[in-house]
Amino acid sequence: MKLLVAIMTCHRLDYYFDELTRDYIKTRCLNQQERVNTIRDTWLKELPEGVDYKFFYGTKFRVDKERRNPPPQPKLRDPLADEVYLDCGDYYTENPAKMQGICKYALDHGYDFLLRTDDDTFVYPDRLIKEDWAGFDYSGSSPVDFHPGGCMFLSRRAMEIVVAGRPDYYADDVWIGRIMKKSGIPMHHIESIHNEWGKGYSVNPETVGTDHSALHSCVPAVMRTLYARRKV
Repeated sequence: MKLLVAIMTCHRLDYYFDELTRDYIKTRCLNQQERVNTIRDTWLKELPEGVDYKFFYGTKFRVDKERRNPPPQPKLRDPLADEVYLDCGDYYTENPAKMQGICKYALDHGYDFLLRTDDDTFVYPDRLIKEDWAGFDYSGSSPVDFHPGGCMFLSRRAMEIVVAGRPDYYADDVWIGRIMKKSGIPMHHIESIHNEWGKGYSVNPETVGTDHSALHSCVPAVMRTLYARRKV
């Protein structure tokens, strides 16, 4: 059984949706390079032998014709050995197309399962791999509605549904939940995956539990603290 850990990221972090919508999380780290380098320095080192990973980027950037004071366009550099560039948008509302590209890559390279994470998710690989996900098509942190994208497992069957689908919502995890339900794919809840909303969205290492297998959302300093505290 082949598993690919797919870390969704982008060339420039930008949570802009429209002029009337604001990102309510004020504590995010917006330094994309710091986020991915922290993952490389921490939990990726603990991946079991035989489990592959890649960072996934888009290559098409937003054209901000109607946006006031848009940030400068990022420059497209050459990908590193652990990075994959997809032919899709590289901004927040294009995540469904990016997820389709990730699933297609996994299918084309013979993977049986995909673990989709974000670049602000901290994973305890030894704990997460031991969880009960291999017998299910669609697993994650929620018992209802949809599994948040911070840590979500998809089988080959589920990936094929994603690739063949037509996105109808800007949030890829919400859209995937919809098409899984429409396709008759049940949700499988993994209780140890931490993904809260509202005040609990940002992980506080001083108050979060110690028995989780993955935690979203973590700034780099929190990731390094969790990694230093991990069980050996």
